[in-house]
Amino acid sequence: MNAFIFKSAHYDQAEKNIILQYAYSNGLSFTEIVHFPNAKTGLSNEENKALKKAVRALHLAAGISYYKAYCPNEIRIETEPLTREESDFFNKFYLMGLGEFAVENKIVLNDVIKFPFDSTKQSIASDLVLPNESVVPIGGGKDSIVSLETLSRTDHPYRMIAINAGKPIKDVMKIGGRSNSILITRKLDPSLFDLNDKGTMNGHVPITGILSFIIACGAILYGYDSVVMSNEGSASEGNVEFAGIDVNHQYSKSLEFELDFDGFIKTHVLKDFKYFSLLRPLTETGIACLFSTLPQYFDYFKSCNRNFHIDKGVRQYGWCCDCPKCRFVFLALSPFINKQELIQIFGKNMLDDKTQEDGFRELVGLKGHKPFECVGEIEECQQIIKCLTTTDWASDYLVALLASELNTQALNQDELKKLALSLNYDHNIPEEYLEYLNDFIRTQG
Repeated sequence: MNAFIFKSAHYDQAEKNIILQYAYSNGLSFTEIVHFPNAKTGLSNEENKALKKAVRALHLAAGISYYKAYCPNEIRIETEPLTREESDFFNKFYLMGLGEFAVENKIVLNDVIKFPFDSTKQSIASDLVLPNESVVPIGGGKDSIVSLETLSRTDHPYRMIAINAGKPIKDVMKIGGRSNSILITRKLDPSLFDLNDKGTMNGHVPITGILSFIIACGAILYGYDSVVMSNEGSASEGNVEFAGIDVNHQYSKSLEFELDFDGFIKTHVLKDFKYFSLLRPLTETGIACLFSTLPQYFDYFKSCNRNFHIDKGVRQYGWCCDCPKCRFVFLALSPFINKQELIQIFGKNMLDDKTQEDGFRELVGLKGHKPFECVGEIEECQQIIKCLTTTDWASDYLVALLASELNTQALNQDELKKLALSLNYDHNIPEEYLEYLNDFIRTQG
């Protein structure tokens, strides 16, 4: 029987690379390289020990990209064995993180994913004290821009960070105005793509989770103690139930993962580490409202996934205006940005396009299920559509059509804004950062 094997993982200090190696027992092997430009040199003994723990954790997390090719029910660890608690964490990370993948490939993984563990082993996190500095991961979209601008109005030290930054991310970083940004690169083994071309299973992985483990390694290599994510409260809402699991496209952006990951790193890797989403108490609508006050980014932010395709040859910069992400971002911004200006940003009025009907029906819960994309809750999409009936969008084809089928109360723009900017979701935000968010809402909202 074919088994998936975690072979080795180490940091090459001379090249500033983390090298991750995996294999299948049938002879297939993979090497992934994560490069940390300008990382510190001359690491202390304590830093090296902490980094070894972080690299080990990244090795286990990043393996999901290669494991999914065959999803065998045997996993072998040829490096340091896992504790029971570590095994439980990665069983959940793989099962929930591959939820959408399981739906798309019609495979049930509930009793398949089983990380081995040594019941006698214990794991203790490093006591390494990290500098009091934050990083804000930049994704090129409105959410991380709101977090970035929130911190820019404080005296708290922070840096921007990105992994495999393409043009939209670099454009945002340039406007963000910091010269000390961190740009990490992750190179997957090319043979993985060859396997995909030959018909092995492929699909969504919890990419935010994988990148979070990379950023945890960066805490040691660059020196920071806090990772300020930009995931909203509605990221915790699932898309569909499958095999008894609430499948969530945004699982690794959910509060559940955030708490699990923060606890895992503190317990097994770095005690002096904080990982939280600054925007967790807000809906996507609230974030859109705040973003609408930052016009300097309007011509540069991008959320359409075609901008971030892993294959650079098929990337398309801009807005495709024909995917769930484009539809949702257009909808979320429509109550807050001047109509003609929003149409100019996207190049099209998607709310007056009859061919978009099925896609918008999914967003507002009138067809199928919530799209497998990073989009807002069905309820807030319904609220926006109904709100638009009180604005100059009212006569657009999809606004008039869909609003007539929804029983949601029609709030005016001021009422929607007030609702959207209320902090209604549970969160994991340290007190000082919560005050930063409240200050930003008071001044920008």
